[in-house]
Amino acid sequence: MSFGPQQADFPRIGLPVPKMRPAYDVVVIGSGYGAGVAACRMARTGHSVAVLEKGLERWPGEFPESVSDSLPEVHVSAPDETFETGKRNGLYHLYVGDDQNAFVGEGLGGTSLLNANVALRMDDLTERMDVWPPELKAEGLSRYYDRAEKMLRPTPYPEDWPTLKKLTTLERQANQLGSGYSDRFSRTPITVSFNDGLNAAGVYQHASTLTGNDCTGVNDGSKTTTLVTYIADAWNHGAEIFCSCEVTHVKYIESTQKWVVFFKWLQPGRQEFTDDFDTKPFFVLANAVFLGAGALGSTEIILRSKAMGLPVSDNVGRSYSGNGDILAFGYDLSAAECNAIGVGPNDPAKRPVTDQVGPCITGVIDMRNNPDVLKRYVIEEGVAPFALSPFLQTLFNLTPNKVSPSQNPIQAIVSLARVLQSRLGGPFVGALNRTMMYLIMSHDDNQGILSLQNNKLRISFEGVGDTTRVKQLHETLASMTVRSGGTFVPGPFYTPIAGDALITVHSIGGCAMGADGTTGVTNHKGQVFKYSDGRRKTDVHTGLYVVDGAVIPTAIGVNPFLTISAIAERTVELAARDRGWVINPRIITHPVDFKAPAYAPPRSQTDLYAIRNGFLTPAPAEGGIAFSEVMKGHFGTGVTSEDYEFADRQGRSSSTAMDVFLTIIAYDLHALVSLDDHSADIAGTVSCRALSDDPLLVCAGSRFRLFTRDLSHVSTENLAYDLNLLATDGTKYRFEGHKVVNSTAMFNAGLMWRATTTLYVTVTVAEDRGNLTAGTVTGRGILRLGVSDLVKELTGFAAWANLPENVNIPPRLARLRQQLAAFKIGAQFVTYFAANIAEHFLPPMLQYTGASKSTTYPTTSTEHVEWYASTRDGGQIRMHRWNAGRKGPILLVPGASVTYEIFATNLIPRNFVTFLTDRGYDVFSVDHRLSPTIRASKGQIAVESVRFDVEAAVSEVKRRTGCPNISAVVHCAGSVATFMGLLDGTITGLGHVVASQVAMHPVAATVNWVKAHLYLAPIVNRLLGVKYLDVHSTPRGLMQVAIDQVLRLYPVGQFSEICGSTVCHRSSLCFGVLWHHDNLNDALHSNLDKIMGGVNMTTLLQLIDMTIQKELLNVKREKVYVTADNARRNLK
Repeated sequence: MSFGPQQADFPRIGLPVPKMRPAYDVVVIGSGYGAGVAACRMARTGHSVAVLEKGLERWPGEFPESVSDSLPEVHVSAPDETFETGKRNGLYHLYVGDDQNAFVGEGLGGTSLLNANVALRMDDLTERMDVWPPELKAEGLSRYYDRAEKMLRPTPYPEDWPTLKKLTTLERQANQLGSGYSDRFSRTPITVSFNDGLNAAGVYQHASTLTGNDCTGVNDGSKTTTLVTYIADAWNHGAEIFCSCEVTHVKYIESTQKWVVFFKWLQPGRQEFTDDFDTKPFFVLANAVFLGAGALGSTEIILRSKAMGLPVSDNVGRSYSGNGDILAFGYDLSAAECNAIGVGPNDPAKRPVTDQVGPCITGVIDMRNNPDVLKRYVIEEGVAPFALSPFLQTLFNLTPNKVSPSQNPIQAIVSLARVLQSRLGGPFVGALNRTMMYLIMSHDDNQGILSLQNNKLRISFEGVGDTTRVKQLHETLASMTVRSGGTFVPGPFYTPIAGDALITVHSIGGCAMGADGTTGVTNHKGQVFKYSDGRRKTDVHTGLYVVDGAVIPTAIGVNPFLTISAIAERTVELAARDRGWVINPRIITHPVDFKAPAYAPPRSQTDLYAIRNGFLTPAPAEGGIAFSEVMKGHFGTGVTSEDYEFADRQGRSSSTAMDVFLTIIAYDLHALVSLDDHSADIAGTVSCRALSDDPLLVCAGSRFRLFTRDLSHVSTENLAYDLNLLATDGTKYRFEGHKVVNSTAMFNAGLMWRATTTLYVTVTVAEDRGNLTAGTVTGRGILRLGVSDLVKELTGFAAWANLPENVNIPPRLARLRQQLAAFKIGAQFVTYFAANIAEHFLPPMLQYTGASKSTTYPTTSTEHVEWYASTRDGGQIRMHRWNAGRKGPILLVPGASVTYEIFATNLIPRNFVTFLTDRGYDVFSVDHRLSPTIRASKGQIAVESVRFDVEAAVSEVKRRTGCPNISAVVHCAGSVATFMGLLDGTITGLGHVVASQVAMHPVAATVNWVKAHLYLAPIVNRLLGVKYLDVHSTPRGLMQVAIDQVLRLYPVGQFSEICGSTVCHRSSLCFGVLWHHDNLNDALHSNLDKIMGGVNMTTLLQLIDMTIQKELLNVKREKVYVTADNARRNLK
């Protein structure tokens, strides 16, 4: 695959942290030269490998070039002053130390993204120094250098390419210094491609466009970084790569014999929670860990691990060196132009060939021929990246201790004119265009100290810049500059105010190799010593290696990355051999297909996309959202009942705290808000000392579900947190948390706040039966979201859009387009969230959508038989039977507006018919003329006519069973009709009757009593002409819609039970309270129209009259049923 400055679609090989597995065979920390080697070679053994990189994934074409783009990527830390500023995983990290400062690159590829590409081997005399372990000295590094060069393919700047003025200037200056210098000048091998084609890893690289911006990131695809070599090869062989992971420390678990790698996920939004971010890290388990986070990063990890209890040699942090690095400038050389400032965002092809800058370093004066190894050094020319060009003139003016040439008045005037020309015309003309940048690598005394202060790395190397050797090298550079008619300017930190401090881009040491723990931190294999003295001074930690510049015990007087790569190649070879693993020597001849690794098991399509700026993009979705959340509370152990309040009190009394620090990411907003699952990925940690001393890791497969219907409750939705948890000792838990949002919070902001910020938690020991399922309950608790944490959550909320890049759109317009699209995505989520909250906060104003109409439950397995029967007055009924045994028979008679389904509905887990048939009863039911499934129900019906339906039903039961007397359960209007028939003798053969709600003397609740006396039904009948009041939730016609609007605020029982269902409002108006919402589940409530119909006005008026008289009446309001004679004669 090709990529470069005109490539709109960049490869993506990183995975989102939520996709990280809980354990790997190998975890590699970092992605620079040492880590890249480890990742590549370990992946080629066929074992599972995870790479954790602090920075972001960037490919050529994505590196900042302008000042405005570069500044946000600067991260400055100065622990001695407890000062830190900038983006934590920014591309450029400047450590401000005591007399020694350091610059490192942070991104997928490490400092290789920003280095000057020089691939020189360490000289033999340095390699034979006594500080190296004897095993390494005996074997040497030659074949490992060969191996690294085979992958990185360094080559000198071609002779037949355009002449570079800075290279010519360096050669002329060497000649001016004399034969001792001129003989040592050469073109240095550099890891830059000068041809289009595949590299050793199968990645297509472009030929250099000579922009010179190597130190801020080259966008032309020519720079041979570890990203396009070792890391790409590791990915192609199955390594899983995760960016924005800042490793803090490691820990060994004896019981599982695994390493725990703790890291902070630098996901946007998480850092808002400062305390939780620093104290609740993620972790991943590994059998072997390779630290390759750079000399500073790896040493910081070992130092912090030691502070956390890991036994390590006391030498950790010592023998630090800046590799004798010196940065300086030769300003305004009168001899010639230098073209040593990087090309800006404009196309370099538009510059004249004679004005090309070239790669950062192309030449070297190699003075590593002195018999005294400590006096060996190299001088190289460099390029100031374009992003620094606006600051150079001011920097040169303010820097003290400059050395200027002697000038006559005319020369001084010409020099001043060149300065003015640069000020007015920019860095590519005048004095700045005649400025050389010098880089020296030499030997210092390796007496720097790395330590932790305020839990941050501190560099201390007192007096390193005030040595005789540094002054001598400054004098050499000054001589070179003055001879060329320029002004020598020391490095930006070499000032009296800064204490003559130096800056290095080649930090080494801190975990130096040694023969044992008394002299070093690691052995010749890179294994970490456990102890500093005693009989165990050679004991090492099994499976813990350091593979970067931290192991180098001395300054090596040359650019160190090739030496770091060679040592890493040796370390991983020995590590593989010790484990019996074989590193596949496969030679890559085909292009890497970034759609899927060639030599690894296939991944799911979702996993093939990586994080860009903290989010998954590009992806096949329109866009997504992410936010982080912290909730804190208490956890009661051993509470098995669902009494969360009791568990919370128990947790408080025992001071058992529980905190969760979670990040929810919906890569596809449409799936989150539109699909039934409403789920998103969730990652983070759960902290509870009752479960683990360390934070518990939220593992892959965990889901956050937004506004999922609670099928066991009405008008209730849950914000569900289903987490798979892993402890560092390997124990697995299931965490099931839910926030309950329902209509009890209607019109009450306080209750709505409580509903959306209170999480009810159940933790169980996980049972692994192919997938993690809940087992024994460990405990329960309640967690709450605080106001300050909510503010942080909202501050860190982020939305992004996955728009196809358009190279024809100017960058600023493209950014604006992206921002507007992201704003739209965020607005969609906020609207969805607000609408769902409003559904419960303002339920009468909204139509409740309810559960899916297809939500059903299994019912009785007994066969359901139906048939029709006739009544004595010419009517028709529908009969139902479930014959489950010899008990009974029992006849179930429903009320008005309902069918047999009130007894047999499949909308609840267990209905009445199932209850009876499970116990062996022969069960019957009837749909009478007031049931909506019977055509006659639409007409005007007197209640007493229903007694003929009940009579016919009783007769059918007796006929089919042969029983002279049967039992019956009669409900509401069905009960009224049944007792009318019993009292007047119409119905016979009932041996036992259970009456539900009403029998012979209707007694109304207060609301129904008021409605009856106000005669609301007759008023509706006369004013609106309504003959049949439909209670369905989907009424037709303007009249029905008008009735719906009138009933919006009609109470359904208590005020707190008001909901958005038209069925509830209409049925409550007709019949009063028929149910309490707590007794209904969501499926039944949202499908009431399946078992309820309407009522005709004749029936309704008759029921009203009975309510007023508190006695059974016929349609003429006559009291002909409840009489002493009827009772004596027919109710014996």
